[in-house]
Amino acid sequence: MIDCHPYFLDESPSDPPRIDSLPLQLESRGTTQQIHQTLLWAKCTIHKNTVAAKLRAVLMLDEAAKLEACHSRYTFAVCAGCHRVNKFPNRCDLFYCPECQPRRSEDRKKAVEWWCNEIGQPKHVVLTVKNVPNLSKGHLHQLMNWFTRLRRRVFCKNWRGGFYSIEVTNEGRGWHLHLHCLVDAGWIDAVQLSAEWQSVTNGMGRIVKVKDARGKHYLAEVTKYCVKGVQLASWSPAEIKTFVEAFDGKKTFGVFGSLYGARTRFKEWWRQIRDVKPICECGCSQARYYSEAEFLESDLVCTDNSAEIPPPKPIAHPEFSQILRMLPPR
Repeated sequence: MIDCHPYFLDESPSDPPRIDSLPLQLESRGTTQQIHQTLLWAKCTIHKNTVAAKLRAVLMLDEAAKLEACHSRYTFAVCAGCHRVNKFPNRCDLFYCPECQPRRSEDRKKAVEWWCNEIGQPKHVVLTVKNVPNLSKGHLHQLMNWFTRLRRRVFCKNWRGGFYSIEVTNEGRGWHLHLHCLVDAGWIDAVQLSAEWQSVTNGMGRIVKVKDARGKHYLAEVTKYCVKGVQLASWSPAEIKTFVEAFDGKKTFGVFGSLYGARTRFKEWWRQIRDVKPICECGCSQARYYSEAEFLESDLVCTDNSAEIPPPKPIAHPEFSQILRMLPPR
């Protein structure tokens, strides 16, 4: 939450030392605790700007401009009850934007938790394929075809439903795609699953894992970003261009089976979540929204030069006082 600084119209030398309020903190929504938010968003901004610069280097100017404009403007919400101020940045909502990823991950986490209420016996399944030198839409389409063919096998007849998330890495040994799936099934034989995956992928299948997912530990895996911002920023401009073009218009998260039929109920639930107004700490749910220009022009911000906050008075320190006594008099 962001508070307005108090403004002191008059402060005489006899007044007690002024104690400044804490620095403004970024919004706490996301996947990280408030104590780490400043560092998180600073890194995200650096990664975003790095990616944008590399996109410009390969003449992807529109994509670069969208990234550069992301989190560049703010909307201010002033509580009607206590006048507490929050600010919310604009977002580009590009799936690979490092600054939008925390919010997108939080939304996905809420969605996954809802879907998991529809699953009786969740199993976390990881499916990987052999690294390829070139990433393309065709390879992504092939991966999803392999996954569909696997689910249609007799071996998977007890897979009642589930959802999947695609993740991609490139650590200098080619493009590596893998699927994180949450499957509603009573029992999945990992050895047999590996054999089936090898068969449907014509030998391209690699590591296969099956874990029980009745706890909450699965959320960290199935709500991962398609690619982490720090890794995306480390790629060359040509690699970033290949990645963006390959995933353009492609879904990185989806549902199947019984969960596919529950989409209508999920959309209704999601609409209700979005329609709920945020409630301030004072209990008020009413707020007035301002653009940056409107907020600066409003009476909520003091613009009179006479009302500027004076610098804080120095705090006496024993060592500092000793040094002053050692200095020769003027």
